[in-house]
Amino acid sequence: MKGSRFDLMEGTMPWHRIDTVVFDIGNILIRFDPEYFLTLLYPGDPLMQKNMLERVYNGPYWIEFDRGTLSYEEAAEKLALQWGGTPEEYLLPMKGWIELKTPIEEGWEAVRRCRRAGKRLWLLSNYAEDGYFALRKKFADLFELFDGATISCFHHEIKPEPAIYQTLIAESGLDPQRSLFIDDVLANVEGAMEAGINGFHMHEKGAMKRFFI
Repeated sequence: MKGSRFDLMEGTMPWHRIDTVVFDIGNILIRFDPEYFLTLLYPGDPLMQKNMLERVYNGPYWIEFDRGTLSYEEAAEKLALQWGGTPEEYLLPMKGWIELKTPIEEGWEAVRRCRRAGKRLWLLSNYAEDGYFALRKKFADLFELFDGATISCFHHEIKPEPAIYQTLIAESGLDPQRSLFIDDVLANVEGAMEAGINGFHMHEKGAMKRFFI
């Protein structure tokens, strides 16, 4: 049975229908804005900002980080051979963005609201191993609110591939029809719905705040 899309069908959270709420991380709980990060990493150098956006964030290796099949160091070596420069130059945008990340209060308000309502809380996110552990360390007090996490790099599966939603179900023990998944990427929400999990597409600022009243 396919899940329902709650942001289209429900004005507010139907608390009685949901036991587990699953959150994505990027742009739901933690800001992910490569262009902004690069202006801080390379102030006054628009050419470097452009190059690193194309080569690192939008390049061929980022998805491999999320899949857990390539390390930052291995990718930096490849990029240095391909584009010139040193591996260390490419490691800066790969690793330096972690320290620039900031929490999204609207997302954490939703997390705390769900916790107060007695719901189980889970994470489902595409993330590289080093980046995920660094994030958990930086925001340890916030992530302690969660009961568990299914992170792409540890399973070599990424959203919206069907396998990762089955891994989520197996790891968390959730009942798909009594669960809700929140993501800012529509394809990822639709992937969860195909697995029978209800979905919420976070498509505009304020949407979670209105929903989780």
